[in-house]
Amino acid sequence: MAYKHIRIPTSGEKISIKDGKLNVPDQPILGYVEGDGIGPDITKASLRVWDAA
Repeated sequence: MAYKHIRIPTSGEKISIKDGKLNVPDQPILGYVEGDGIGPDITKASLRVWDAA
C-alpha cells in the first residue's frame, strides 16, 4: 500500500499481542501523529528521546 504522508521505518518491529500477552520487541516501532494537540515542540523533543532509547 502506498502512503502519501507516512514514512514506514526501514528497521524495527511491531508491538503485538500474542496469546493474550503484550509482546514488545527490542526495537519497537512507535507510531505518532505530529500535531496531535501536544504541540510540535513536544513532538520534536519526544522523537529525540525515542530515537536515543
